[in-house]
Amino acid sequence: MMHLGVQDFLLCCIAFTKRISDYLKMRTSSLLWKVAFLFLVISGAIGVLMRWQFISPINAFNYQYLLHTHSHVVLLGWVFNAIIAGFHFILFKDSVTKRHLILYLMFQVSVLGMLLSFPIQGYAAISISFSTLHILLSYAWTRLVWKKSKVLNFEAKSFIRWGLFYLVLSTLGPFSLGPIIVSGHAGSNLYYMAIYFYLHFLYNGFFIFSIIGMFFSMVQAKPYKIDPSDLKVVLRLMNVQCISGLALSALWMRPHALVYGIGAVAGTVQVVALIRFVLLIKPLWHGLTRKVSKVGMMLLKWCFSALVLKVFLQAISAIPFVAHLAYEVRNYTIGYLHLVFLGVVTTFLVAWFHVQGMMPVDTKSRKLGLAILFSGFILSELFIVTPTVWNPAFYFHIVFAGSVILWIGILLLIPVQNVNVKSPL
Repeated sequence: MMHLGVQDFLLCCIAFTKRISDYLKMRTSSLLWKVAFLFLVISGAIGVLMRWQFISPINAFNYQYLLHTHSHVVLLGWVFNAIIAGFHFILFKDSVTKRHLILYLMFQVSVLGMLLSFPIQGYAAISISFSTLHILLSYAWTRLVWKKSKVLNFEAKSFIRWGLFYLVLSTLGPFSLGPIIVSGHAGSNLYYMAIYFYLHFLYNGFFIFSIIGMFFSMVQAKPYKIDPSDLKVVLRLMNVQCISGLALSALWMRPHALVYGIGAVAGTVQVVALIRFVLLIKPLWHGLTRKVSKVGMMLLKWCFSALVLKVFLQAISAIPFVAHLAYEVRNYTIGYLHLVFLGVVTTFLVAWFHVQGMMPVDTKSRKLGLAILFSGFILSELFIVTPTVWNPAFYFHIVFAGSVILWIGILLLIPVQNVNVKSPL
């Protein structure tokens, strides 16, 4: 009887996996996008819970553990998964192989493992095992995407491949933590720089280069042509600022004057790179206004405005006084990270999937959701970076309200209905 029970269970698992595979083959990119968005909803809920901890703490939750959970779900559950969905649409359309399926499902297992383990134990054996699994899986995924990216236009391929390079480079940070801890330097400047190394090359490298690659894949049709020599100049500038920009993450340690000099170079080159990038895409922008809906253009303009602000803030962080101020006032760092992940990356991803037909904003509730989302984002940023303006007795209530507004906007945008997936422009 036990043998038959195990056999039946295995047969059910095989049948279930086959049904998932069949469904994925029908509308893969759309489904992957929905999974990514679900993690955005979850990360928003965790963010609301974190804010509530300052008002009426729930003893069952450790704030630091929630912070680790929130950051990992945002980075790997939301943004990483959304980029997977975007790359899958660009490179593989809706084709699914066993390799794709197993790799993708293992990614989700690792994210779910982190989601469940971080709130309980923070950084410990189980959560570290799942995060390490995600890194190892990312190597296999990088190889898969790198090989397939040869079918893309030069602009998209260049940025996507550089993004993949920075993804692999970023993983040196987490892998160096073990030796650092064993050598007795846990909690030291070296320990924190390993973490900053990972975060810097993940969001300034992999995320930013990837979404720019996705942008160029969206405008790959014929009237939009770019001079390859101009593109190479922009790429060189962006790579110089990305690599030298690591120095900006070290200024809080009051390092040697040479590091300040490298940070100043990074800030200057970043501004020059932005100007050259604007000149590069200017012809494309005019064409986009005739091809993309008003909602799509509005989102892209929001994204670009946030990118300009991000570059400005990063450039002035090369000034020692500003660098120390950002380190001492934690809210400034939180505001900056929200600007990057919500203002730049999330806004672009919503815009891109909207243009591709997988994120429709065609009903009053969805348009309201979009308005609430951006209102919540702006209010949250204002509340976070101007704590001294508000009544201290109600400050945490105000910040909590901003987080709730933001989350409601996300909930109203959940992509639940069937969609008509389009081809790139």
